[in-house]
Amino acid sequence: MNYIEFPKLGIHLDINPEAVSNLFGTNISIHWYGIIIAAAIMISLWLAMRQSKKFNIKEDDIVDLFLVALPVSIIFARLFYVVFKWEDYKYDLAGIFRIWEGGVAIYGAIIGAILTAYFFSRKRKIDMLDLCDFACVYLPLAQAIGRWGNFTNQELYGSYTDLPWGMTGSIIGKEPVHPTFLYESILNIIIFVILLKFRKNRKAKGTVLASYLMLYSFVRFLMEFLRTDDFGTGNIRYNQVVAVLVFAGAFAWFVYLTKRDEKAKLEANNEEIEANDIDPGSGEDSENAEEIKMEHENRQVMSEESRSDDKGEYKE
Repeated sequence: MNYIEFPKLGIHLDINPEAVSNLFGTNISIHWYGIIIAAAIMISLWLAMRQSKKFNIKEDDIVDLFLVALPVSIIFARLFYVVFKWEDYKYDLAGIFRIWEGGVAIYGAIIGAILTAYFFSRKRKIDMLDLCDFACVYLPLAQAIGRWGNFTNQELYGSYTDLPWGMTGSIIGKEPVHPTFLYESILNIIIFVILLKFRKNRKAKGTVLASYLMLYSFVRFLMEFLRTDDFGTGNIRYNQVVAVLVFAGAFAWFVYLTKRDEKAKLEANNEEIEANDIDPGSGEDSENAEEIKMEHENRQVMSEESRSDDKGEYKE
């Protein structure tokens, strides 16, 4: 019997990784992991569709992006893992395709999703940064729900702990370990709430995506200190190294985007001041001044409309 326990909390759960065995008399089984991952995706997609109109993003575009991004992200997640674990696959190339045996990496999935968003936005003539800022908010929610699939599989747990919530299990063993799936699930929910608030008050395009990359990388960096899976070599944890690099890159990008936005606003403000400082005078100079003012006002109106369309009226 498969079970999971939290001995000091007096919790015992009989959990079989397989929700359904021998489906319709075949050798096909449905695992709780797959059910939970599917639920995480569908809940996130549903919420995104409900909110998309508020950000001038079409529901059809969200659905179409999802249909393309999902398989691409899975492929990249697998490739990312295989690249770092090449020694396990170089003599078993067929094993690369046996994804049901485990072995995907979240950073590969993120790379696949961003690349998909880039080409998709170009094809549909949508602003990529607006699209990514809107959609990335739901990634930590999906991750938070999906981590419970790892719980049912009794995988990706942490090192030994004597804390009250130490977890044991039929696969884990009798020594209590850190339930890192739970830590990451809670922290991802917090990231989701932070990003929702930040998206509502976004100042510069791309900063919501940059914030997600920074926040999740920080969480993953911390979790890697506790996790005991073999995705690393010696004392080097691959995901921890990638987390540092992604955090640094996202931070630099966040600063750049913020300064670029501030510069654009400053230039627009200076143009307005210069226009207001024009002395109408008289005669031909007065006519020229009026023309300059009218031209400037037209540019201001067009600029405001452009920014409104570009930002999709990012208000909830």
